Amino acid sequence: MCPNDQEVDPQEESARFEEAENGTVIDRKRALLWLKQDTWQLTGKWMNWVQSRDYSEEMNKKKYGGYDGWRLPTVLEAKSLFDKKQQNKDHMGQTISHASIFEPGFGFLYWTSDVRNKIQAIRFGFRKGLQIFDDIYRTSRGSTRVVRDIEKTDGLL
Repeated sequence: MCPNDQEVDPQEESARFEEAENGTVIDRKRALLWLKQDTWQLTGKWMNWVQSRDYSEEMNKKKYGGYDGWRLPTVLEAKSLFDKKQQNKDHMGQTISHASIFEPGFGFLYWTSDVRNKIQAIRFGFRKGLQIFDDIYRTSRGSTRVVRDIEKTDGLL
């Protein structure tokens, strides 16, 4: 088992996330800065993997929140937001196991940066906690939560 996949004690979980400025959330356990809203909430549009990747690149050009380095999460990073001890609501109002600090109403399928064969990427589903390979051009309810690594010079940790 990877250290990042270990069960988290509830007290540690409450200290893991902290709401930050500019619509972001600090993940202290993983030294990541997440957007509080996903791409569906921010744009009102479903995106395929290519569009999601391009969206993160646009955020870098704009220095969203004062930072660059925005990207799609890895499968393990997306999976780390899946928590059976917490509840949140997806865009259809269904209760799902997702860290509750994030704004409810997001897409329940996140595109990740993990790809194979240049035409498929992994989507992580928060309803069942499963990952699936899907065509990178498939838009169906596609969204993601953009993330960046926290650098020492950011002064966030």
